Amino acid sequence: MIYAHRGYAAKEPEMTRAAYLSAIAWAERTGVPLGLETDVHFSADGQLICLHDLTVDRTSTTSGPAYARTVAELQTLDFGSWKRRRPDVDRRTLITLAELIELTAAARARGVDVSLAIETKHPNPRTTEVEEGVAALLDPYGWTVAGAPVRIISFFLPGLQRAAEVLPALPRTLLIERDLGEWRDGHLPEGIGTVGPDHLLLRQDPAYIARVLAHGHEVHVWTVNRARDIAWCLDRGVTGLTTDDPAVAAAALTRWQGRQPPGDGGVPR
Repeated sequence: MIYAHRGYAAKEPEMTRAAYLSAIAWAERTGVPLGLETDVHFSADGQLICLHDLTVDRTSTTSGPAYARTVAELQTLDFGSWKRRRPDVDRRTLITLAELIELTAAARARGVDVSLAIETKHPNPRTTEVEEGVAALLDPYGWTVAGAPVRIISFFLPGLQRAAEVLPALPRTLLIERDLGEWRDGHLPEGIGTVGPDHLLLRQDPAYIARVLAHGHEVHVWTVNRARDIAWCLDRGVTGLTTDDPAVAAAALTRWQGRQPPGDGGVPR
C-alpha cells in the first residue's frame, strides 16, 4: 500500500487542498490504490484541521500556535508561498479534516481507490479529544465500521488506545521515530496490527522488519522518497510505503515486483 504523505507533498504545498486534490487526481489517472495521510489537531473553534505542526511558523507566512486561531482565521493565511511562487487559493489554503473526508468520499463515489490515514497529533492542548473528534466526523459517512477506508495512526499510544474505544473496528498503526523501545522484539500493543517506523530507524536494525512480520503484524515505513530506499524496504518485507511522491513509489514498486520469481506475485517476503 502506498500512502501520500501530507498529500502529494513532492508537488504541492503540504496539507493544502491542492496537495490532496493532486494526490486524488494521480490515483484517478493511474488506478493505483492510494492512502491519503494527514495529521490532525484542533483549531481555536474546535474544528479538526489538517496541519502537521502545532504552530503555523514553518509552512505559512506568519507565526504562532494554530490552536489559537479559528478555522476562518487560519484559512486567510498563506500556506503555499514557502513552496510555490504566487500560489493560487488551493495551494495556499489550509484544509480541515471535514473537507478532506468529503473530498475522499466524492473521489470514492467516482470509483477512485483512495482511503485515509489519519494521524492524531500529540501532544496537543485537548489530548484524546482529537480521537473523539475524528470519530464524530467519520460517523455520518458510515466509516466507523470494519472495511471503512480509514486507518488511525499515531506516535501516542494513549491516543491509539482511545481510538480503540471510539473507533474499535478501524485498523491502527503505532508510529515509531527515534527508538524501537519495548517493541524491539517485534510484538505490538494489544489490538494494534501495524507498526510505522521511520525508514532511517530500520536502517539501524533491518532485522526488525522480519521480527514484526513473524508476529503477524505489518510494517508501514515512512517517509521514503528515493527508489533505492523503497527497494531496500521491499526486499526486507515492508508492506506499506508512506512517501512524498506516489509516482516514484509506484514505479519503484512495479520494478521490484518485476524482479520477483514467477508465481511469487510480488508479495513481500
